[in-house]
Amino acid sequence: MRVHVEHTLGDLVRDLAAVKPKFDTQAPAVVERNAKKGNGIAQRIAREKSGPHGKAYYKRLSAEMTGDLTGEYGPHDGGTPVGAGFRHGGVNMDLPNSADLIGPEFADAVGDLAERLFW
Repeated sequence: MRVHVEHTLGDLVRDLAAVKPKFDTQAPAVVERNAKKGNGIAQRIAREKSGPHGKAYYKRLSAEMTGDLTGEYGPHDGGTPVGAGFRHGGVNMDLPNSADLIGPEFADAVGDLAERLFW
């Protein structure tokens, strides 16, 4: 048995055009879900690592969408600071440590979305 498959650039253009509307509707949910999950991880780390001076700092962390395909999480502005000054010279690693954990998960989620859209 022999199989012959032929594709053209026109086929690729057509396929990519069909993917874009699906991507535009599904990708924002992937970004938002991972921003919220990253925020939850940062809050957990903040609760576990803070001393008495910053025991309420985790309440300052929130997540939001800042565009169709962009989201962020971290401390929001306003109100009285809650132990985030680090006058003793330390560095707050809550957000970088959470990014180390959520980054690979986010990359996998985007890869999974792309795989679903192209198959």
